[in-house]
Amino acid sequence: MNDDGTGANAAWWYLDRHLASGNGDELCLLDDDGALTYRQLHERACRMARVLHEAGVRPGDRVVTVLHDSSDAVACLLAAVRIAAVPVPVSPVLTSAEQRYILEDCGARALVVEKGEHEPAREAAAGGVTVWSRGPEAGRVRCLADELSDAAPLHEVAPCEDDHPALIQYTSGSTGRPKGVVHLHRGLLALPEGVGAHLGLTSRDRVLSTAKLPFGYGFGNSLLLPFSVGACAVLFSGRAEPLAVAALLRRTRPTVLFAVPTLYAALLSVPDAEDRIDFSSVRLAVSAGEHLGPQLSTRLAETFGLTVVNGLGSTECLHIFIATVPGVSPPGATGVPVPGFEAEVCDDAGRTLEAGGIGRLRVRGPSVADRYWDQPGLTAGTFRDGWVYTGDTMTYDPAVGWTYLGRTDNIVNVGGTKVLLSEVEEEILAVPGVGSCAVVGVSDEDDVTRIVAHVVPAPGADQQLEERVQAALRRRLPPFKRPRTLHLVDALPLTSTGKTARFLLRGQEKERES
Repeated sequence: MNDDGTGANAAWWYLDRHLASGNGDELCLLDDDGALTYRQLHERACRMARVLHEAGVRPGDRVVTVLHDSSDAVACLLAAVRIAAVPVPVSPVLTSAEQRYILEDCGARALVVEKGEHEPAREAAAGGVTVWSRGPEAGRVRCLADELSDAAPLHEVAPCEDDHPALIQYTSGSTGRPKGVVHLHRGLLALPEGVGAHLGLTSRDRVLSTAKLPFGYGFGNSLLLPFSVGACAVLFSGRAEPLAVAALLRRTRPTVLFAVPTLYAALLSVPDAEDRIDFSSVRLAVSAGEHLGPQLSTRLAETFGLTVVNGLGSTECLHIFIATVPGVSPPGATGVPVPGFEAEVCDDAGRTLEAGGIGRLRVRGPSVADRYWDQPGLTAGTFRDGWVYTGDTMTYDPAVGWTYLGRTDNIVNVGGTKVLLSEVEEEILAVPGVGSCAVVGVSDEDDVTRIVAHVVPAPGADQQLEERVQAALRRRLPPFKRPRTLHLVDALPLTSTGKTARFLLRGQEKERES
């Protein structure tokens, strides 16, 4: 509970608390437009809170933001929370159809976008949603900058209980329609005691996340975790391309880097990477979103001197719930539950398996979400008896901790034998000249599964790479685990969260067959 009469409102704890403790003039954000202190961000969030309130936004109303990462995006999110409304951050890189679906699904009361000519914004405004644009006013879309400049700051923080909805985050939708994950104020307040305590961030840190604010991993990286300790977050509006990230590392000198394995692999693939990419300021590097395998982990250590914390998390749990311990966990391990979390492996019937068993992971802890928005059936299947049933296949060994084996669709049945596709990927990545790869299982019309590998050559790889990969797999894997088909490709398709879009690879292969 907060000590100023605001109850459990997370906005007070993440922002106002720093002013109350005398740290309001500490650096809070660096973005494309410059720097902001906690006091300056507080002023901007209070003005935005007034704009929302004057427009009729009330507790429980959903406020959708479709904004690039910026101080304005953070101010909008915190403004909604401080008046007890529910922010719904949405990525601008989603298609108009995807954005439209989220707007309709959550029943948006208000919307903030980058530009007034944004098609879903025009449609929402015509349908009665109050819409603001960071760009010029357009039709029924209001100009945010003008209203902010005229607004008197609303300093009061609306009191609310800890079980009041604080945030809705939509899943990436890689396995179907995106689902709105409802987080409560108590979950946001609990995060620092879990993954925050495990990572040990301090007020002296400067945090750079290549994952963006609209996604669970990025929201925690760029807002919740740094603000929980009074640190500074680095925001950028562009795509997380290797050379752009390299420039940010040189210019902003972060001490903590959050990224996904695909980005770490891309940084390794930059020509003369060890000379062009400067990690000298980074004391802590974290990877999540996908599993960080032993080959990539070892290459990062050998090339850049980085010991990367490998984390496993989900939108349903707000952030990382299992992570490695630097200097203790071996490469390729997934680690141990962060403080406050428990983990179990269970079979299809929900029975807990003993150590060494392979099954579906379930976890519970103080930052898990309350439910899916307006999805009672899916909620019942995922949130049961205090546990979150994930789609991750895991095993547990007391000597090394938890080990991630893949998503449930990463285990395929070939000729009556189960194959872990991640094992095949690791063998391919061990071949010199391989930059990155993805292995998928593709079923034909007779429901017979074959393994297909997509390999991205590293810069300077020779013309015999495909033959060398095939030869290595013949030496290291039994016939039923070897890919039936191997494609050399320029790049792997990515989801909006930067993960490898394996469902697109499967779809491409089926198109080749037809």
